Amino acid sequence: MALPSPQSTSQVAETEKDFDLLKCSKIENGKKEAEIHLVGYRFDPSEDQIVVFYLFNKILGRELPINDIIKEISVYEHDPDELPNGDFKHGVDCNEAFYFAYTEQVYSSRGKITRRTTKSGYWDLDGEEEEVKYGNGDITVGFEKVMVFHKGTAPNGIETDFIMHEYRVNPLIVPTHVLNDSIRAKIERYVVCRIIHEGVSNFPPTNFHRDGLLGLLKKQNQIDMTEIA
Repeated sequence: MALPSPQSTSQVAETEKDFDLLKCSKIENGKKEAEIHLVGYRFDPSEDQIVVFYLFNKILGRELPINDIIKEISVYEHDPDELPNGDFKHGVDCNEAFYFAYTEQVYSSRGKITRRTTKSGYWDLDGEEEEVKYGNGDITVGFEKVMVFHKGTAPNGIETDFIMHEYRVNPLIVPTHVLNDSIRAKIERYVVCRIIHEGVSNFPPTNFHRDGLLGLLKKQNQIDMTEIA
């Protein structure tokens, strides 16, 4: 079950200057947690939903569509295999975990860079940073980096099956009247990390023996059990 695309809540503006991020990111009052706590539910938001509905609203301290799905954790303080295995239950293949995190800027011989090392490895950038577009339009609401985790020391680490998509807000579309030093700092450093454990699936086991399937359907209120008796 996914939220409607952000584009359905507002027409896409022609320019980023005209884009009303506050309006587009507003959550309907009727969107409560109870609506999504269903058997078989998987959290699988689109890239623009992550940026508009979750990251931007989190930065401003506003209501989120769903609480407690995206946890706050120091992602870069942990190797991915140290993260709770139970968090990797989202996405189509039930092998994705979502986290809010702060990035850390450090200085090196190359100048100011973002620290991506962990206790026993590092996240290596896979390709260039990509723009996250709003709906099917041309407005860039954020940016996405894709990284692969390597065990060992760069550049000779061993590639693992952990892949991360890191999302940040495009600062150019944030209304100036909401900005203060705290908000500016969060826009620069606060991200959503979507970590995928490739080749692994945490689909919940289902017992299809004797009334197993019927029991599952009953829980989902898809059928009336009295009609089958």
